Amino acid sequence: MPHPVRSKILAGASVLTLAACSAGGSTRGADDAARDRGGAGGTLSVAINSATVPIPDSPATQGAEGIRWVSGQIYDALTAFDLDQADTAPTPHPSLAASWTVSPDKRTWTFRLKTGVKFHDGTAFDSSAVLFELDRLTKPGSPFFSESLSTAAKFQTQTIASYRAPDPATVEITTRQPDSLLLWDLAGIYFPSPAAVRKYGNRDYPGHATGTGPFKVRSYTQDTLDLVANKDYWQGPPKLDGLRIRAMADPSSRLAALEAGDVNWIETPPPDAVPRLKSQGDAIRTHPYPHTMVLYLNLAKAPFTDPKVREALQYAIDRKSLCSGLLDGLCLPASQAAYEGNPWYDKSLGEKYHYDPAKAKALLREAGHSSGLSIKVAIPTGGSGTMWPQPMTQVLQANLKDVGIDMQLVPLESNLLLTIGRAGFTGPNQQYDALYNSMSWAAPFLADRFSSDRVPPAGCCNVMGYRNPAVDQAFAAVSAEFDPAKQAALMAKALGLAAADSPMTFVVHDLDLQALAPSVRGFVQPQSWYFDVRNVWVKPA
Repeated sequence: MPHPVRSKILAGASVLTLAACSAGGSTRGADDAARDRGGAGGTLSVAINSATVPIPDSPATQGAEGIRWVSGQIYDALTAFDLDQADTAPTPHPSLAASWTVSPDKRTWTFRLKTGVKFHDGTAFDSSAVLFELDRLTKPGSPFFSESLSTAAKFQTQTIASYRAPDPATVEITTRQPDSLLLWDLAGIYFPSPAAVRKYGNRDYPGHATGTGPFKVRSYTQDTLDLVANKDYWQGPPKLDGLRIRAMADPSSRLAALEAGDVNWIETPPPDAVPRLKSQGDAIRTHPYPHTMVLYLNLAKAPFTDPKVREALQYAIDRKSLCSGLLDGLCLPASQAAYEGNPWYDKSLGEKYHYDPAKAKALLREAGHSSGLSIKVAIPTGGSGTMWPQPMTQVLQANLKDVGIDMQLVPLESNLLLTIGRAGFTGPNQQYDALYNSMSWAAPFLADRFSSDRVPPAGCCNVMGYRNPAVDQAFAAVSAEFDPAKQAALMAKALGLAAADSPMTFVVHDLDLQALAPSVRGFVQPQSWYFDVRNVWVKPA
């Protein structure tokens, strides 16, 4: 008998194997298109999973979606990730910072900047531009300080104690304690033209966004962001003539736009459309990457103050059926933040949280809930990185009902959920027992949702309010380790230790489903939320 929720969105779908998705889910044609670097030109038109285009400030709005399609195209940062490869999880390397050294006490970093780099308005990038943006993000009372940008960037700026510019080509940044992760943090701090911000002010600047990046803004509205290639880009011009970002929150609208030729790339098409798109020659791109659907639990009140209740949720969810049934192989079951094969995967924890409803019921009985309990959960109506929230949470709702948990779903707009994630379960947010949303963990500062110094409002973004001295020590050890291999091993240990205490419920690992028209050439899908489209081009019809 068909699954009642599955039938609503997957009628007539054929099964994509999990093995195909794990290997990248690519057809022969898609692989050929990815390797095709022989041309140049065209406009890449992308329909993103968002109701509006992220505002092109620094950083752009809408969290990781804004960084993927807006910040990373218009701006550069001191460090960057190697995204034009799929074989390894990207790590930081030089970008606007050509090189760096660290003081003997491991607290002061000295960055030598690239010289000759220009903003889109022709003004020079130098150390004064770095200090200008750091003031804008971290120094209340400075002329262009922005409370909203400061909140959005708190993930990256939290450990910065001070900074100065000894000369135009040098910046020194001092952290509150030794912080080996600063290079990761700096990859998410983007630099606008100080001249443009001063000219237009914080309020009007996004309409005139000006960076040093590979694309320049031609026009911006809530529905469409039109970018043109920066032919004078300091790393060499992109192959594309233009990049158009269009907001389309509804999956069926994105699908229709791709099939009509209005766009040539869409995020997360409806799963049941995947076989048809492949048969039409479109490239279906999937890849394991650091993005996981989770339930963030409110640990400030019952029932989730009890670790047995938290653990019961882990065993109540049938992740394998969710992936192989409802989503036709477009996800991987998740028992911890990282997926198997990633350097941060804790092998000692492994896939501990398998489907075991009997064990879930036993844990609930031990916690005094033999007659069941009710929880109120905020879920997104859609938006960046949410996959297909309504049908997926309905499956979770059915799983939990089977073990005696009544899960009341409260749909909220995705930007409101982002706000709750930064503020925590405080004030009116206390009404929710949990928050269902994605966890992007592409960098350590994103993966660490568990340290007590990241509990809002002082830090970001331990929405659960989770506090565990052993976990704090584990993440402190990561920050204090400057050897990359040892750092990765400590990261796996820290994430595994946190997962074993279940402050969040892990659901599935997203596989970053993208659908590209056959005309889109040269795109490599990395093990990252972020994309590099500088080598992409669009083949003429």
